[in-house]
Amino acid sequence: MSLTDEDELILVSEWDSETFHRRVLDLEAKGYLARQESYKITAEMNPETGQIVHLYTIEMLKVASSDS
Repeated sequence: MSLTDEDELILVSEWDSETFHRRVLDLEAKGYLARQESYKITAEMNPETGQIVHLYTIEMLKVASSDS
């Protein structure tokens, strides 16, 4: 699928998995498609505490309608 100037691409990023998945589901209900190949979970370490946290990201695409 190729992008056009009218297509809307957004990046969803959240530290909390529940919040991340809720946002993805909300956007899908509004007509966005998840670009599965862009789904990533990145482990990050807080340098002060040594605690590992995970950043969840995915690209969501809303294709412009072709009602011409």
